[in-house]
Amino acid sequence: MKFIGSIFDFYLQSSIHVGLAVMALAALSVMQFGFVPEPTLLLFIWLGTICGYNFVKYAGISNRHHLEITKNVLLIRIFTVCSFAGLLYFGRLLPAHIWYTTGVVGVLTALYTIPFFRQKNLRSFKGAKVFVIAAVWVGFTVVLPLQYHYMSFLSERVLLQSAEIFLFVIVLMLPFEIRDLKYDMPHLVTIPQMMGVQKTKWLGTALVGVIAILIYLQKYVYASYMPMNFGVLGILLMAVWFSRENQGRYYASFWVESIPIVWLVAYLFI
Repeated sequence: MKFIGSIFDFYLQSSIHVGLAVMALAALSVMQFGFVPEPTLLLFIWLGTICGYNFVKYAGISNRHHLEITKNVLLIRIFTVCSFAGLLYFGRLLPAHIWYTTGVVGVLTALYTIPFFRQKNLRSFKGAKVFVIAAVWVGFTVVLPLQYHYMSFLSERVLLQSAEIFLFVIVLMLPFEIRDLKYDMPHLVTIPQMMGVQKTKWLGTALVGVIAILIYLQKYVYASYMPMNFGVLGILLMAVWFSRENQGRYYASFWVESIPIVWLVAYLFI
């Protein structure tokens, strides 16, 4: 059991799980527009997410929470290098224009960790943390996969989808923000630091309502997508309200982060 627990911890700490969550949202975006997900692109997005998250978490370990729970930092760094090699391999099989968006997302991820203005990185700016993460997710889950299918980012449908995923990720991050209250430095001014836990949950509820409106405004290829989306929003809302500062070790990092994967699986069953 201890061996299985170690493998599971590596699965979470090496960002394999969050990579699957991002890849799931990318596949959903493509399916909602009536396209068939391209496996090479999905693998590229999965590996890119692993590299980006591990760079942020372990290049200098930016959060004390990761420092406390991670035992195999060296092994994870080796795994990240291998993932980067895989990223380059699959990337060469994709159209050149895919790399433009990848470059923008990559720079945004790097600036999240690397100081660039008065010894500050993007994470250091007050209240910016969750919005930067949401923007990166939108880049990888909406802009990149739809760009692959030559859809304009400025079209109404793509803008609605981008806004939906942007707000979805912000709400998805709230249980993490609540968990990290005891780890985040005061100068970060995260949402729970600024509003408190209870008001943060009410904010999440309001944002879920806005997401529901955005879903309603979109004209999906299949009518059965609509109720499924609302069902996932219900799960997301419960995840926010059940979150607390002293939550279980895997509550946010596994269960909450599994919601996009559950969303995709539900679509596949439909």
